[in-house]
Amino acid sequence: MKGMLAIVVTWLCIAQWTVSAAVTPVGAPSASMTHLIMPTAEGPAAAEASDGGYTAEALADFVDELPGWGKPNFDLYSGYITVNESAGRALFYAFAESYTDAHSKPLVLWLNGGPGCSSLASGFMSELGPFYPTANGKLKKNTYSWTEAANIIFLESPAFVGWSYSNTTSDATVGDARTAKDALNFLLGFLDRFPVYEGRPFWIAGESYGGHYVPNLALAVAKYNADKDGIPKINFKGFLVGNAWTDADEDNKGAVEFWHSHALISDTTRDGLMQKCNFSRIGPLQVEAVSSDTKSCDEYVNDSQTESGFANGGINIYDIYADVCSPERASLEARQFAKVLGATRALTEGESSQGGTASPFQTMALAAMVSLPEPGKYDPCIDNKVEQYFNRPDVQRAFHANSSEHTLPWAWKGCSDYVNYSREDLLSSMLPVYRELLTHNLQILVYSGDVDAIVPVTGTRRWLRRLKLPVVRSWQPWRSATGQIGGYFERYAGLTFVTIRDAGHMVPYTQPERASFIFSKWVVEGSNELASTEAFLS
Repeated sequence: MKGMLAIVVTWLCIAQWTVSAAVTPVGAPSASMTHLIMPTAEGPAAAEASDGGYTAEALADFVDELPGWGKPNFDLYSGYITVNESAGRALFYAFAESYTDAHSKPLVLWLNGGPGCSSLASGFMSELGPFYPTANGKLKKNTYSWTEAANIIFLESPAFVGWSYSNTTSDATVGDARTAKDALNFLLGFLDRFPVYEGRPFWIAGESYGGHYVPNLALAVAKYNADKDGIPKINFKGFLVGNAWTDADEDNKGAVEFWHSHALISDTTRDGLMQKCNFSRIGPLQVEAVSSDTKSCDEYVNDSQTESGFANGGINIYDIYADVCSPERASLEARQFAKVLGATRALTEGESSQGGTASPFQTMALAAMVSLPEPGKYDPCIDNKVEQYFNRPDVQRAFHANSSEHTLPWAWKGCSDYVNYSREDLLSSMLPVYRELLTHNLQILVYSGDVDAIVPVTGTRRWLRRLKLPVVRSWQPWRSATGQIGGYFERYAGLTFVTIRDAGHMVPYTQPERASFIFSKWVVEGSNELASTEAFLS
C-alpha cells in the first residue's frame, strides 16, 4: 500500500492568552527558510537528496544526535518554515520519519491545540512520539509510538507557541481562520522542502482544541484542492479528531452530565448548572460575567469544582481515574513548573481579560493534573520533565531552535503566555463546518477517551446527534490487538465514532496500545477496513 500523509492535532488548554510583552525575535530566518546545521550522519534523506526527494533546506534540518538519546535510529528533522514573509511569521516543526520503510508509510502532521499549546510538549514527548523524557535527562523509547506506522510532523502553532514566532507582535492576537491558513501554508512549504512526500494520500487528525483546528484545516485543504487544475498537490483523504471541543453548548452540557453520572457532583449542583448557565457562552469551566444570572452560574461552577475535587487538584479532570502530580512526588523545579503550567493551562485564567470571571480554583486544579502514564509506568509529572528537557541549551542546539540566528526572548513552555486567542472563535460551533466537510467525500473518524471530564464522550455524542446522520453500523464493541475490548464504535453515513475504554483526554498517552491500534486501522487500512475488520467486532 502506498504511503499516506496525515495531519494530527491535539489538546485543549482553552485559555485566552494575553500578550504581556513586546516580542521580536532577533535575526529571524528569511522567507527562503532557515539554513541550519547540516547532518553528519547518513540516512534515507542523504540517499534521496540526489534525486530531488529532499531539498538542501530539508537536509539542513537533519538532527544528527539528541541529548539523552544519541544518534536516532530513525531520521529526525527540525527547524522553521516561514508561513508569512511580510509579517516575518515562521512556525517550528519536528519531523520523525518511521523506523523502517518510511517512504511507504503515512505522513502525519501533529498539531497540539490549547489553543496556544505546543505539539512538542504533548504529541512529540508524551503521547505518540518516538520517546519519553525521564528524570535523569535521558529519553526512553515509546513502544507504542505512531512512528512505528507513520512519519509524523509535530508543529508548534500558531506563532508564539513554543519556538514558533513572528516579527509582528500583533500576530499574537489570532483566531481560527489565520491558524488554519498558516497551517496550510506550512504544509505547502513542508512539501516543497520534502518533495518526496508530495502526492501521498493526506489525512488530518487531532484532539481537544483540535476540534477546531482539524475541521478548519480540513476545509482549507479541500478548498485549496478545489482551486487546482488536474491532480491536486495534496491528496486529501480524511481526518481523525479525539475528545474534540466542537460545540460549546453541547460539550458543556455533556460535561455536566458526565460529572453527575460519575458521582463527581451533587444533584443540586447539576440542576443549578443546567438551569443557570448559558453554555453557548462558556468555554470549558469558564463563565462570562455579562448576563444577569452569571453570578449564579459562577457559584455553581465553583461548587462543581469543590465537590468534584478538581479545585484542589485531587482529581485529574483530564483523566478522572489517573493519579495527579503531587508536590511530594515532584522536585522543586517540577513544583515550580506545575504552578506555571497551572496558570497557563487553567481554563479560566485568561477569562478575566475577556470580561469574565477567573475561578481561583482552576490554577490549583490544573497545576496538579498535568501528565499521564507512559506504557508500563504511570508518570503524572512527565510534563515537568518535558519543559526541563526543552529548555536545555544543548537540546535547543540539537533541534536548531532558539539559535543565534533567531534568539527568542522567552523560555520554552508547553503552553504559551503570549498567544491571545479569539474567544468568539473558541465559542463558535464547528457543526456548520462538519456539514460542509461531509459533502467532500472524506473519511472522518471522531474518537473519545471515555474517562476524560473536560471534553467528555457525553458531549461528543450530543453534538454528533445534532448532525442527524443515518446510522450505517449500530453501536458495538471493538477489540484491540490484545483481544481486550478497547471501546465501542458506531458508523454513520460519512463519519465513524469510536470510544477508547479507560482513556483520558490525551488518548495516545493514557491508552497507547488502543490508540495506536485505532490509528493504524484507520490511516493505514482506511475506514472501510475499520468497520469490517474482525478485531473491531465483539
